[in-house]
Amino acid sequence: MKTIGVSAVAAMARGEAIVTAAVSFFSAEPTHVFGGYGVFEMGDDVFHGLGDRALAEVTGGAIGGSEQNVTLTLSGVDPEVAALMDAEDVMGVGVVIYRMIFDGSGRNLLDVRPYKRGRVDEIVVEETIGGTSTITVQVESAARGLGRNNGRMRSDADQRLIDPNDGFFKHTAYAGEKQIYFGGKISSAVRSSF
Repeated sequence: MKTIGVSAVAAMARGEAIVTAAVSFFSAEPTHVFGGYGVFEMGDDVFHGLGDRALAEVTGGAIGGSEQNVTLTLSGVDPEVAALMDAEDVMGVGVVIYRMIFDGSGRNLLDVRPYKRGRVDEIVVEETIGGTSTITVQVESAARGLGRNNGRMRSDADQRLIDPNDGFFKHTAYAGEKQIYFGGKISSAVRSSF
């Protein structure tokens, strides 16, 4: 269960809260950034502000649905900074995404809590010749399949991709699809198609 501090809840109720995110990349040299201006310390870590160029979003999501990746986007990046984002150094490293709630002035931090934890799954750098770049990082959470080392195994074909001599799943039946009508008449369009 995710909780939010009392002062942050009060600021949100008044419509005065500013909500942003902070991200820690735990590579050989950890990087800590947040969507805001200036520098602030949390524990022993120093977070550097990215201004208004950062965006964190959960892609998709439904109540009762599967866990979703988080997409982190940083736009307006200078070419020199984009060159520092080496995909090989960051790929697979641990990531913690924090939800930060400031008061209306943006100077007083009211609450900060971890929002998601995971690993870097994919990095895409879109470069514009003579201009700025956009860096997009996909973070895969533990519930999404963190640490998996095999492909899916749902059918005989899937199993045989892993081991061509393993025919265990050939004994597994596929469930057919059956339409069941509760109350009322079956529509004439359905009857005529069979």
